[in-house]
Amino acid sequence: QIFTNEPFGSRSLHDDDVPCAVCYVPTRGSKLMIPARNTCYSGWTEEYDGYLMAQYYKHAGATEYVCVDGEPEAAQDERKNQDGTLFHPVEARCGSLPCPNYVEGRELTC
Repeated sequence: QIFTNEPFGSRSLHDDDVPCAVCYVPTRGSKLMIPARNTCYSGWTEEYDGYLMAQYYKHAGATEYVCVDGEPEAAQDERKNQDGTLFHPVEARCGSLPCPNYVEGRELTC
């Protein structure tokens, strides 16, 4: 579930299950997810972009960062509030990241 509608504008996905697809493309040999960057290195092709999200840092098991589509969809099944993993946007913090390259409190892209 996505805990907040930030950074997705007015569209709320709170309490909706988030679908996931992992796909294989035989012509692609490598993948690289680059947090806080919204362009690929020269010679690489962008396949996907969005926002870096993770479970709330004070919740047990908050260990994985996930790149969530910039235009996420809700699963089409019945709406259920099971409060599994609640995804929150990862925000820049000056000191942990070099500012002014990053902006304090701004959501990180991927």
